[in-house]
Amino acid sequence: MRRITAFAGTAAVLTPLLLMNAGSASAAASSSLTVSTIGRDGRSVSSRPQAVNVKTHDLYYLTSGKAAKLPKGSYDVIVDVFNTRDGTDTLGAKRVTVSGGSKTTIDARQGHAVKAALSPAAPSGYDQLFTVDLCTTEGSGDVGAWAGTGTLFVIPSSLSTVELAYGSTWTPESGDGRSPVYVGAGVHKKGLPSGLSTTFHQSSLASLKVTARRGPETGRSNVEITRNSSDTCQASSARVDATATLPYGFTAHLTGGSWQVSETADDFVYGPTHQYSAGKSYGITLNRAVWGPSGGLPYTWGSGHRLYFGDIGMFTDPVLGTPGTATTTYKLTKAGKSLSTKSHQPVIKSAGWYTLTESATRHPLHKLAADASSSKATVSMHFYADPKATEQVRGYLTRFTPVALDSSDRARPGATTTIDLGMLRNRSADPEVRQLSDTAKKVRVWASFDGGRTWHAQTVKHPGGTWTTTVHDPKSGTVSLRSTVDDSHGDSTTTTVVNAYTVS
Repeated sequence: MRRITAFAGTAAVLTPLLLMNAGSASAAASSSLTVSTIGRDGRSVSSRPQAVNVKTHDLYYLTSGKAAKLPKGSYDVIVDVFNTRDGTDTLGAKRVTVSGGSKTTIDARQGHAVKAALSPAAPSGYDQLFTVDLCTTEGSGDVGAWAGTGTLFVIPSSLSTVELAYGSTWTPESGDGRSPVYVGAGVHKKGLPSGLSTTFHQSSLASLKVTARRGPETGRSNVEITRNSSDTCQASSARVDATATLPYGFTAHLTGGSWQVSETADDFVYGPTHQYSAGKSYGITLNRAVWGPSGGLPYTWGSGHRLYFGDIGMFTDPVLGTPGTATTTYKLTKAGKSLSTKSHQPVIKSAGWYTLTESATRHPLHKLAADASSSKATVSMHFYADPKATEQVRGYLTRFTPVALDSSDRARPGATTTIDLGMLRNRSADPEVRQLSDTAKKVRVWASFDGGRTWHAQTVKHPGGTWTTTVHDPKSGTVSLRSTVDDSHGDSTTTTVVNAYTVS
């Protein structure tokens, strides 16, 4: 099955015009290239070749059988010949010199089969799918395809400026999103192979156990695990895609390397790239309570005398690290007087003590399930700010991590739940913003069992440098959490998450 991105389809008309400069216009007018493509059945096939100028690396999108005006020169032409008549994909590459009315043909009958095996074999009832990308190493040429067993071919080429990234995925026919999946991936550099036959050994694959809880996210969930590589050709050649109703879990057996996990449910959230080593086992838990502030802090920028609210991310998956969407309101005061918050980077005229309150509600796109956790959050920061300096304000936000909840982020009725209290103050991504030294001096915690209307003080412990509290859970309902952290410089930050977890 041929794969062409939406960008490529849009650029097909515009790119040649955009890439030609005035100096090459006359050359372009007198030179053209026609690429014809033939399917494995010997008949003409309509396709969308790409041509990359070897010298300038400019990329042109073509249509098979039609002359495209190009500047004179040498081009690497790449194409996926997808034949709708027999369902085959054949990838090929050719170096072509364009001068006058040049023509070339790429014939899929010259292609050799692409094969991959898993050892030991996948369980009965599994489907195999190939994903391949043919790329130019100079310029941005990239054509890809996905295909089932016996329908994918590649035409051998010694052209050193192309490479073939490939992946093979074994997934259950049931598509239940809970069974193991297997992904093998590799790359052939400096040319295209004379056929490709490889075996991926399960003992050489990394194993990643994915647990997707039901709590902050509910309903249907799609988890993707995508390959990440500095070689952009390899980055899209293999992936895992699992869909099921939360909670669920599965194990992905992956070729060792860098992979990224993301989830689409009520929100789209994604994590950083992690390195998974061949033969090793790993685990990751998504939607773990509590989704709360990410740890970003406001900062001042001296040249503009501004206070930047920053990106706190009010509902952040503690493992993936990206926030879900929310509607947030802001209130900034100094000495009890409200200041304008029309901008998230207001000018502040003088140094002094400010209070910034951020109140957020999930989810602006659609209504959450009635029992979804982490539904509302607030952060109130009282801090000293100097508008002449470029530095973060001091303060600690709290990450609440309940221990021993079940797969739906629920505690047992009438039991006790230990809450780990993470002290968060993330460094700014801007290296010019200085992070001041700070120490958490005092931590207080409250719990609410009526949606945040009334609050009950909890005992806080600090064993071995770790802040914790223990909540005596009700017989049913929800538990909301609040903490206030005072630092050694007089700054104070209160973090509140409503419906942090459920009890049932």
